[in-house]
Amino acid sequence: NSFANSSSSILVAKVQGSIIDVLMPPLSAGELMLAWVAGAVTRAWAVGLAVWAALALAPGVAVTVHDPLPVVYFGTMGSVLLALLGILTGIWSDKFDHAAAVTNFVIQPLTLLSGTFYAVERLGPTAAAIAHANPFFHVIDGFRAGFIGASDGPLGQAAVMLVLVNASLWALCYRVVRSGWKLRG
Repeated sequence: NSFANSSSSILVAKVQGSIIDVLMPPLSAGELMLAWVAGAVTRAWAVGLAVWAALALAPGVAVTVHDPLPVVYFGTMGSVLLALLGILTGIWSDKFDHAAAVTNFVIQPLTLLSGTFYAVERLGPTAAAIAHANPFFHVIDGFRAGFIGASDGPLGQAAVMLVLVNASLWALCYRVVRSGWKLRG
C-alpha cells in the first residue's frame, strides 16, 4: 500500500496534467517528498492495523505481539522504503503499465525472494547471502520477529541496513524531485 500510494499519487497527477498543482506551491523538494512519504506510511499503517483488527476478530486466530518495538520500527522502515521506491516509480513512469512493470518485476520478486514463505537458513550459502542482501528480507524478518520473537538474522544489523538504504533512496529521490526530471513538461 505504501508503494501504491506514492507511485499512483504522482503518476495520476502526471497523466491528468495536474502535477503542476503539486509543483506550483512554494514547497521544497524535501517538503514534497515528506508529504508523499508521510501519506504512504499513513496508508500502510492504516491498512496494516485494519488487517490486524480483522484477524483479531476472527474466531480461533491469535494475533499476539511479542515485542511491539520491532513491529513499529520495521513496519515503518519498510513503509518508507516502499514509499521512496514509489516516488521514483511515479516520476519515471509515463503510463500505468510502467508502474505495473515495476510492481511485477521488482517489488514482487524482492518480496517473494525475501524469506517470507521459507526459512533463509535452509538455503545454501550463496542463496542465503543473496537473500541477506535483499532489504525486503530485513523488513520482513524484523517485522516477523516482533510478532513471534524469533528472527533469521541479527535485528540490529537489519535496522542499520534499512536506515542506510532509506537514506540512500531519500537522497536519490531528493535529487530527482529537485531536478524536476519528468515532472516539469
